[in-house]
Amino acid sequence: MPSFSFSPLAGTLVTQAVTDTAGGIGSGNIPSGARYAEGYVRTASIVETRDGTAPTATATEWDEGDIILLRSRYEIVNFLAIEKAGGSSETIDWQFYNRAPN
Repeated sequence: MPSFSFSPLAGTLVTQAVTDTAGGIGSGNIPSGARYAEGYVRTASIVETRDGTAPTATATEWDEGDIILLRSRYEIVNFLAIEKAGGSSETIDWQFYNRAPN
C-alpha cells in the first residue's frame, strides 16, 4: 500500500484560455506545491512547448478531448500554448498535484 495519497491539491482547478498568442497557465494560478498537472483540452486543437519557447505549428499538437500531462514543476511553469487554427476559442482545464503518480 502506498505511503501517500495521489489527490489533487484543493481548490486548484484552473481554466487556461488559449489564443493565437503564446500563453502559459499563469504564475498566479500555479500552486506553490504543484509538481504534476493534468490538463484536459476542452475545445479545438492546440500546439504547445514545455521549455518556455513560443510554440509554432510544428510543436506538439493536442486535440479536443486529449489529456496533457506535465510531470515536473519546470514543465508546469514553462508550458506555453497557442491555438492550432485561428478564429476559435480553445481552453485547457488544469488540475494540480503535489507529486506524480507512480
